[in-house]
Amino acid sequence: MERTAVVIGAGVAGLACARELARRGVSAVVLERARGVGGRCATRRVEGQAVDHGVAFLHAVSREFGDALHELPAASRIPGWPLRVRGERMACQPSAYRPGRRRFAVHEGVSAFPKTLARDLDVRLGVDVVALREDGDRLVALGADGAAWRGRYLVVACAVDQSLRLIEPLAAGWPGAGAALERIRAVPVQPALTVIAGYPPEVADPPFDIWHPIEATMLHTVSHDSTKRINPRWRVLVLQGRPTFSRERLEAPEASWTAELLWEAGELLGRWAERPAWVQSHRWRSGRVLAADLLGDGVSLVAPGGAGLAVIGDAFASDPGLEGAYLSGVAMAEQIAEAALERGLAGPP
Repeated sequence: MERTAVVIGAGVAGLACARELARRGVSAVVLERARGVGGRCATRRVEGQAVDHGVAFLHAVSREFGDALHELPAASRIPGWPLRVRGERMACQPSAYRPGRRRFAVHEGVSAFPKTLARDLDVRLGVDVVALREDGDRLVALGADGAAWRGRYLVVACAVDQSLRLIEPLAAGWPGAGAALERIRAVPVQPALTVIAGYPPEVADPPFDIWHPIEATMLHTVSHDSTKRINPRWRVLVLQGRPTFSRERLEAPEASWTAELLWEAGELLGRWAERPAWVQSHRWRSGRVLAADLLGDGVSLVAPGGAGLAVIGDAFASDPGLEGAYLSGVAMAEQIAEAALERGLAGPP
């Protein structure tokens, strides 16, 4: 199976790249290991209720990203959420809470945004790419099921550590690739252990939408997720662990770190928070990249046979988080589209 460009990863960066390629007339396919698009822009349904268990809300600085966010229907958006914020100085991106900053939550969950980006794209879900190889002037993505996807350009848009595991065996011997690979190796990835806790609606109503408790030792964020839902059946808190705690407990049994985070929630909010009616947990092994560790732009390499290999994502940007990921994807798509046009590989959008 062949396209001009093969994009691995249907998070915001990969989808933004594929969408911009399509807009510029470059055929592309997006391969995604998971059952849905979005990566950390993730929503799951628990006990019949949507829950955002990665990114809690959407916000923008640039007009370009803001315009993309506002493709979501106005009826779905909750302008200004979170309205009640505590401990914003401890947030990963404190600037998101500044007065006048464009931000909102989504009634049906933040995954509505990547689903909007994916509209009209050729996205193949459940494709686990396990290796890359060169084939003449093409690069090939090999799936665990034996399928092979060929393209003149191959874009890897996974978490930075996952991207490195894919590209390093292929590109380590390429001229000029050593320095680029070393830059990627130097980027530390912050894990985030996450607990979704559901309570009967009659329990205490926490007086915040998001809290970054400075007094906590294990909890980094408590998101009052049910305040984003219309007529919620459950009061839902999403608890995210601090990077140090998450790193130290990443391989521990799920039940143990879940109990620890719930215990600290009980210390902060009252013992009721330690005893949810139901609970689900999730390990974000590659939760985020800190602003100080961003590389500033995507990595672009040329194979000996002339094919192009690119790496994009939130680590390869000047801005952290979803906005950086989106802009990284668009910028790389622009470079690829220009090169494809010179080679006669781009047509009408």
